[in-house]
Amino acid sequence: MDFLMAITPILIVLAGMLFFSRSGVFMSVVGWITAALVAFFYFKTPMDVIIGASIYGIVKAFAITFAVAFTMLMIFIMKEAGALDEIVKTILSITKDKIQQTLFIGMGFGSLATSLGVVTPALFPPVFVALGFTPLAAVAISILCYDPLTSFALLSIPITLPAHVAWGPFGIRPPGVENVEHFIWSFTQHITIFLPVVSVGFAFMMLYFVGKWEALKKHWSGAVVAGLVLSLTALFLAFIRILPVEVIGIISGFLTMLVSYFLYRKNGEGKVKIDAAFIKAISPWLLLFIFSLVTNYPPVKKFLASLPGSAEVIHIVGGKKIDLNILSHVYFWILVAVVISLPILKPSGEQLSRAFNVWIKRVWGPFIAYSLFFAVAFIMAWSGMEIVNGKLMPGANFKAMNMDLIIGRTIADLFGSFYPIVAPFLGLLGAFVGGSETASNVLFAKIQYGAVVSTIGAHAFMAVYGAHAVAGGIASAIIPSKITNAAALVGLKGKDESQLLKTLIWPVFALTLFVGIMLQIIVTVSLK
Repeated sequence: MDFLMAITPILIVLAGMLFFSRSGVFMSVVGWITAALVAFFYFKTPMDVIIGASIYGIVKAFAITFAVAFTMLMIFIMKEAGALDEIVKTILSITKDKIQQTLFIGMGFGSLATSLGVVTPALFPPVFVALGFTPLAAVAISILCYDPLTSFALLSIPITLPAHVAWGPFGIRPPGVENVEHFIWSFTQHITIFLPVVSVGFAFMMLYFVGKWEALKKHWSGAVVAGLVLSLTALFLAFIRILPVEVIGIISGFLTMLVSYFLYRKNGEGKVKIDAAFIKAISPWLLLFIFSLVTNYPPVKKFLASLPGSAEVIHIVGGKKIDLNILSHVYFWILVAVVISLPILKPSGEQLSRAFNVWIKRVWGPFIAYSLFFAVAFIMAWSGMEIVNGKLMPGANFKAMNMDLIIGRTIADLFGSFYPIVAPFLGLLGAFVGGSETASNVLFAKIQYGAVVSTIGAHAFMAVYGAHAVAGGIASAIIPSKITNAAALVGLKGKDESQLLKTLIWPVFALTLFVGIMLQIIVTVSLK
C-alpha cells in the first residue's frame, strides 16, 4: 500500500497523458496537487515542508525554465527575421537526395540544432515536406533527429542541472565522486557509453521512414557511419575533457554533418557555399557557442558565479537556500546572445512584435510544466521530513515515510540483482511523464539511488544513472506533445499521430531494453 501511494502522483500523470490525452501542462498541475495531498495526508509531511519543497523545486528549475524561454525567443526572432530560412536554404543546397538529407540533416544538423536549443519537431517537418518527403516521414524524422543526443540538448542542461540537484539538495554521494564537477563528467561519460548503439538505432529508424526495408538494405552502412561518428565523437570528448560538456553535442553534430557530406558527395556536386548571409543568419548560435566556451572555462565560471555575492541567494525554508548564480548560467548568455544578435539580424519592428507575441503565447506551457514537475520531485524527496528549530530534518519515521525511499526499496526487492535490466525503463517512464529527459533525471534521481544501493551497491549508481538518462532521451520519440506539435505543422490528423506512435513505440522499447542489457553486463563485470 505504501508503494502504491508513493507512486500515485507518477501514475496519475501517466494515466492522464496516455489514456485521457491531457496535456503535459495540465497533468503537471494535477501531479503537483496529487503529490502534495499524498505527502500531507498519507505520509504525514507538514504543510510548510510541502510548500517549501514546491518553492524550492520551482526556483531550482529556473536553470531550465529560463533557458527554454530565452531559447524559444531566440528561435522565434530568427524565424521572423528570415535567419532560419537562410540556414535551411544553405543546408539544402549541399544535399542532393533523400538519404543524404536524412543523415546530413536528421543525424548531423538535427543533433547540432538540438544541442543549441532548437526543438526539431517544431521546426523541421515543413522543411522535409518541401524536399519531397511524405508528411508522415517528415514528422517521423523531425522527431527522431531530436533523440540521438538528447542528453546534450540545450547546451547539455539534461546533464548539468540534474547533476547539481543530485549532488546538492538530494545529497547523493556515489563512491569515487569528489564534487559536483566530477559528478557531471562521470555522468556524461556513463551516458556516452550507451550512445553508439542508440545513435545507430535512430539512424536506422530514420531510414525506415524514408524508404522502409529497401532503404535500410541499400544504405545501412551510411546510417552506421553517421550514428557512430555522432556518438563516438561525444564519447571521445567526454573522456578527454578538453571542452566543456555544454558544447559536446554541437561539435558531435557538426562533425557528423561533415562526414555525411563527404560520404555522399559525387562529382563535385553540392559544394558548400558559405556567404555573408549565412554567417549573419547563424550569428545568434555563433555568439552562444563562443559564450559557452568562455563562460564554462573554470576560472571564468567561478568568477562570474561570485560576482553578485549574497544578493542572488534565495532563502526558502528550513535553512535551505539557493544561489541563483545568474551570470554563470547558460540562460543568461542565451539572452545576451539574443540581444547582441538583434543589430546583426536586423528584424523589423513588426517582425519583433510578431516574434514576441508568439513567444508570450507559447512560453508559459513549458515554463509551468518544468516548474511543477520539479516541485513534484522535491515534494517526494522531502516527504517524511519536518522543520525542527528552523532546520529541515528527517522525521522520526523518515525511512518509512519518504516516498522516494519506499519506491526505491520496493523496486529493489522486486528485481534484486537483475535491477539494471529494468532501471532504464524508469528513465523512459520519467521522460514520458515529465515531457523531457531533464525532468526524468531530476524526478527519479533519488529513487534510482535508493534502488541501486539496496540491490547492487552505490558504486554502480553512475552507470545506472547514465543508462536512465539515455533511456529518457530515447523516450523523446514517443512523447505525445512532440508528435502533436510536429504533426500539426504538416496537417496530419489524430489517426496519423496514433499510427506514428504505434510504429515508434516498439523500436523505442527495444532500444531501452538493449540499454538495460548493456547496463546489466557492465554492472556484472564491474562486480568481478
